[in-house]
Amino acid sequence: MRIPLLIAASLLATACDSPGTDENMAASGVGPAVNDASDALTEGPPSSLAFVQGIIRSNLYEIAAGNIALDKAEASSVRDFAQMMVTDHSKALETLEDAVGSSGQTLALPTNLDAEHQAKVDILQSLQGAAFDREYLSQQMTAHREALTLLKAYGGKGELAELRQFAQGAIPTVQKHHDWLEKNTPQPGTAMASGEATPTP
Repeated sequence: MRIPLLIAASLLATACDSPGTDENMAASGVGPAVNDASDALTEGPPSSLAFVQGIIRSNLYEIAAGNIALDKAEASSVRDFAQMMVTDHSKALETLEDAVGSSGQTLALPTNLDAEHQAKVDILQSLQGAAFDREYLSQQMTAHREALTLLKAYGGKGELAELRQFAQGAIPTVQKHHDWLEKNTPQPGTAMASGEATPTP
């Protein structure tokens, strides 16, 4: 089973058109879909379905937001970071689809942004210049904190070995992104700094 990679390539146009969301997903033999993967973290590790849907939605959002930032960001450091997001999260989608296939599970997978991430993309589309850069980095900081929480939760005690291995392998890259953002995301009311060089692969 493969997640169509053309989804990622066309997400910028899709996000601009504000398509329907991917709610009411179903699965076979794994458990019910959830609208917000963070809901699954309240009691132990998330289910495999919640984990996969949460990570796919996160990656689709990162690719869409990154493509917007490549077009609209004012600071070169923000554009460089956005390019890294598109590259790294496209690779993450490929790696995850391989892990899902290897697991032997049949999962209903998101193909569009959910309502929460679509709203974030809509905000980015409405901004320009330094205001865009601040909002993009702020969104990224939140997204990477949430992604790390989900990856660590499943990577530690998730039910499927193939998905645990994916989660454990993804953590260093997401942590690298998070650490750069922690140093370069401006606090509310402060001006954008020039920014450090983006972390190397």
